[in-house]
Order: sequence, then C-alpha cells, then structure tokens
Amino acid sequence: MHRGTIGWSGFAALLLHSQPALAECRVTGPKWYLHTNDKVTLKAEMDSQGCGHSFGVAGTWRMEKLVALKPPANGTLRQIGEVTYYYIPRLGFRGDDNYVIYICGKDTWGSGCARLNFEATVR
Repeated sequence: MHRGTIGWSGFAALLLHSQPALAECRVTGPKWYLHTNDKVTLKAEMDSQGCGHSFGVAGTWRMEKLVALKPPANGTLRQIGEVTYYYIPRLGFRGDDNYVIYICGKDTWGSGCARLNFEATVR
C-alpha cells in the first residue's frame, strides 16, 4: 500500500497538488502558483526506491506542459503518463541530488508556469 504526504499548491482559487507516490517519500515546501510564474524549491526525502510526483487538479483548468528542465545527477527522472514524474536514484546511491520540473497551465485567472526545484535526499 502506498501512502505519502500531499504538498498543496494553488492555481488562483483552484488547488493544484503534487502527491508523492511511495510510502517512503515525503515532499515539503512552500505553496506555488502557475499564474504568477512561481519558482520554488521543494525538499524531497525518500528511500532507495525513489519518489513519484503526480500533478493533479481540483477545479477546471488545462495543463499545457509538464517537462523535466534539469535531470538529476545521481539517478533518472522518468515521465509516466501525462501528469507524473518519477525520480529513481542510481543503484546504491545515498545522499543529495537535485532536479527541476516545469509545469504550465491555463484557466480563467490567467496562464503561467511554475519552476519546481526538487532538492532530493535519498536515505
């Protein structure tokens, strides 16, 4: 069974969230918004199995882009479907890594993109 914490973020009055996919994956950080073109740093703590980031929405809006801007140095970042990225650390790696995900969307309040810098710690 997978469980994790949810890091909530807003898109104007609507909520956008990033939900880690594994039991041993925890993401913390500030709220971020697409329409204000936010750039934020999020902390991701995980075990050796890695960490998934799924971007879902509450309300009505359209996702226009989800891309990995910067790959991790000590693992891989794999896109699964249209709304999920999964970080997989290199076999045997323990320590700190970094990767960046860029997400864009649009609705009645405007459009924009958020740059999510993940500071990962693999335990």
